[in-house]
Amino acid sequence: MAQTNQHALEWKPAIIPAIICLAINLAIFVGVAANRPEYLRDYRLNTNPDAPGYVLRGRNLLLHGAFSCRSEAPYLPDMLRTPVYPLFAGVLHLVGGAPAIYVTQALLQACSSVLVYHLVRPHFGATAAFVASAFLGTDQMLAVSNFETMSEPLFVFLVLASASCLLGSRPSPPRGHGRSWFLPTAALLTGLSILTRPAALYLPLVYVGMPLWLGVRDKQILSGVKRATLFLSLAYLPVGLWVARNYHVFSVARLTTVDANNLVYFVGAGAYQVEHGVTLEEAQEMIAEEYRLVPYAIAQNHSFAPRPVSEMDAELRAVWPMVVFKYPRALGESSLKGILKASISHNVALLAELTGREWIAPGTSSLLGCDPAAFQRLCQNGPLLVTAFIWQVLHVCLALLGASFGLSLLLSKANSERFLGPLFLAVLAYFYLTVALFGCDAFWRCRAPVLPFLYIFAGAGVVCLIGVCKRILAVLCPRAAT
Repeated sequence: MAQTNQHALEWKPAIIPAIICLAINLAIFVGVAANRPEYLRDYRLNTNPDAPGYVLRGRNLLLHGAFSCRSEAPYLPDMLRTPVYPLFAGVLHLVGGAPAIYVTQALLQACSSVLVYHLVRPHFGATAAFVASAFLGTDQMLAVSNFETMSEPLFVFLVLASASCLLGSRPSPPRGHGRSWFLPTAALLTGLSILTRPAALYLPLVYVGMPLWLGVRDKQILSGVKRATLFLSLAYLPVGLWVARNYHVFSVARLTTVDANNLVYFVGAGAYQVEHGVTLEEAQEMIAEEYRLVPYAIAQNHSFAPRPVSEMDAELRAVWPMVVFKYPRALGESSLKGILKASISHNVALLAELTGREWIAPGTSSLLGCDPAAFQRLCQNGPLLVTAFIWQVLHVCLALLGASFGLSLLLSKANSERFLGPLFLAVLAYFYLTVALFGCDAFWRCRAPVLPFLYIFAGAGVVCLIGVCKRILAVLCPRAAT
């Protein structure tokens, strides 16, 4: 009983960021209901072309037994998207309509903030854990994105849940063992995250370093190899089943065709944009014409394509290395631009759309240059949208500043925790690489998987900054410091 009470007390501080998170989401929900109630009645009103397709695929699978993005018969099968988020959205829509999806995604963000606290506290302290959790809970960009039928909220939650279970599976002295069900649970959650967003396809290869390292550290290499093998096997089991389904239906032994499409029409197109000074659409048209490929719009719509999926996918995979590496310098510049844009961009325009308003973009470069006209354009958006804009910009700046200080702190952790800093850094780097897959037109949505791990560094960084400030204060004003 005493252990249970102690465990509850350890989690108690995480409730505060979770409550703040829910309050932010509730405010957005009320704003949408008051200004654009029809949006809550029809999920198809979202202007993101991908959003309605997720719900439609889930509904078709549940109601008609076909994983298809067609709104009427014949429900031709689809392999562009993976099944977990469509099922998630489809079930919720059948139960409670679009509001059920948005409310559940808000709850997932709150739960994710609690999971971040759980990840950080045992290893880096309660203060770092609270700050990291607060960063996630107060992220307005994530809160606004909860009101789209897109996969990021569920994906972030699954990734954090799998990481939490994975760390909980570590053998811990003095007992010398972890909870036996944590490792297989972590593996299955990782597999589900892959089937939510294929961007996590290689994440198990990053995670598997932990059981291997622990086996070496504890001089139990065989045990470490066994645990790593179990983890990889269970993580890729559901993935393998979906690949088998795709091979049976489409003769394509792949998780999805999105990876080939992105490599050609986003990564490669980004290099073309930089090299030729054209827009994304123009770059995609240039590539399709130069390599005689199906246009991007057709490659992204299997159910309406005039040719078999296997043929289109094979053609894209045959040429992607030539497209991507044709302009190496431009490729590097495009990737860096995309990561930078995704890291600092905001979604206030989406918030304006949700509440029936129009966002007048002030221009980032103009604002940074202190152009009076840019500030006039910003003020035309009204106090609520201006506040949301300032909130998101300051949140990004504080998180990046804190993370820059936290990096050195986490990597310097000694003894049994020495591996955790590099593990979190490896996951952070992995998700930043997935941002580069969107080319130089990457935007705010692309950074969603990065944020929890960035906030882990930011939480530790704030602790570091507090310590530095205390030391400076002690030198400058000893009486005040004491």
